[in-house]
Amino acid sequence: MGGSIKDWLIALLVVAAVVFGIYWFAVRDTPEPEVPAPVTEPAPDTSSVDLDKPEDEPVIPPAPEPAEPKDPPRQLPALNDSDSEARKDIISLSSDGALANWIVPDEVVRKWVAAVNTATKGDLMHKNRPFNNLKDTLVVKDLETRDDGQKIYVLSQENYQRYEQPVRLFAMVDTDTAVNLYQFWYPRLKQAYGELGLKNKNFHAAVLAAIDQALAAPEVEGPIKLVRPTVYYKFEDEKLEKMPGLHKLMIRIGPDNAARVKEKLRELKAALQNLPSEQ
Repeated sequence: MGGSIKDWLIALLVVAAVVFGIYWFAVRDTPEPEVPAPVTEPAPDTSSVDLDKPEDEPVIPPAPEPAEPKDPPRQLPALNDSDSEARKDIISLSSDGALANWIVPDEVVRKWVAAVNTATKGDLMHKNRPFNNLKDTLVVKDLETRDDGQKIYVLSQENYQRYEQPVRLFAMVDTDTAVNLYQFWYPRLKQAYGELGLKNKNFHAAVLAAIDQALAAPEVEGPIKLVRPTVYYKFEDEKLEKMPGLHKLMIRIGPDNAARVKEKLRELKAALQNLPSEQ
């Protein structure tokens, strides 16, 4: 459960600022170092888009799908030719262009759709991420040593502060702009979702289910205790460690950041549910 969390907060800005991303929990079977070393995110494998198997598909409540805009701002590009425009639209969600160095230039729509599909189960994609991987370290403090010799660490306040910038970017996204872009791109998002071969063909319902997964993350009081049985840290509390990766993210970014993210997600969800539908 190591690596960078900041990436997934930025991923929340995608698909009209409602897609999530979080993928830093891969645990490797490597010997425990004598002295804890900084934990950095492994480089993602971008050889092919990582798609979930249909048999792993969760049950997603139906939702009316958005209708196409009556007056689209421009002609919608074909899916195979959409990378440049889709990336520009995502970057436009940050007023200062801060996302320009973070968003991958290839298979943009397909990778974000795959990320949403994974998030509907509360899981994380471990390769072919739709954002550039950032070098980062987890900030912890030594707390105590158990009788069995296992060291206990705790997430420090400095660790939470590292995520303030991406949380701020997410919170400052203009909801109307994000939802309008989502509506414009929806036909291509739906097309890419259909390529996954899932029983559910309703991408809008999948987006709402992914949002609900993040909103369902529990709030944990008190210090977050960690252990380090291998190279990466894990929650000491087994109940926390067994939670879906999306819930782990919301805990590890800190309660204040999680509250801001959830507030924005509720706002986006309400706007998405009020979109004109095809029905």
